[in-house]
Amino acid sequence: MPPDLDMSFRWIPTNVLGLETPEGSFVRAYTESFELAFEGQSMEWGYPGFAAASPPGTDERIRLVASDSQTSRVVNTLFLRPLRREDSDDRSRLIVCRSELLSIEQRSDGGGVTWRNIGNRWAYPITIEFVRTGERLPPADQHGPQTTPFTSMFGSWQVSFFDRLGMGPENRADHIACNALPPNPDLPRVGVETGPEPWPVLPPSPGWPANGL
Repeated sequence: MPPDLDMSFRWIPTNVLGLETPEGSFVRAYTESFELAFEGQSMEWGYPGFAAASPPGTDERIRLVASDSQTSRVVNTLFLRPLRREDSDDRSRLIVCRSELLSIEQRSDGGGVTWRNIGNRWAYPITIEFVRTGERLPPADQHGPQTTPFTSMFGSWQVSFFDRLGMGPENRADHIACNALPPNPDLPRVGVETGPEPWPVLPPSPGWPANGL
């Protein structure tokens, strides 16, 4: 994980995606890997097998915008809630709504520290499209106390498209649908406030096994 980042991922169960199926392991691992790679601005921050499961150009895409953790300490709990899916043959396209508790360290010229704490509701749709290719399935039944897995969760499947924050005209309906979801009960409040400490990171859910597969 990037040195200035403390981050966990909490997936909200819905009937759109079985979180502990091979498909669930794949979607969870890729989405989490992309978030970590974006924060670290390097493919190396993704989970084992992330680069091999990614489409061409992913390395450039994670560096299109500089991340907060490049210049400041970041503490973040990211919530992910599968919204809908489209399936055809060996391909699937999932929309996942994204919410977060984000704290960014702010340092004054005099050396003082405050934290900008941000509670984002279900505001941004993530899009992931993948192909079930090859013979190796991603592993199933992956859960536990670890924030990250020790081994590859991708099998031989491939991502063909990934959009971390879908805010274009083509995402408008999903943006509206995410915002229409019931409030995230784990957000202490929605909006921005400052304080002497970051909001605490919540434990991962369902998390990853403590000793690999």
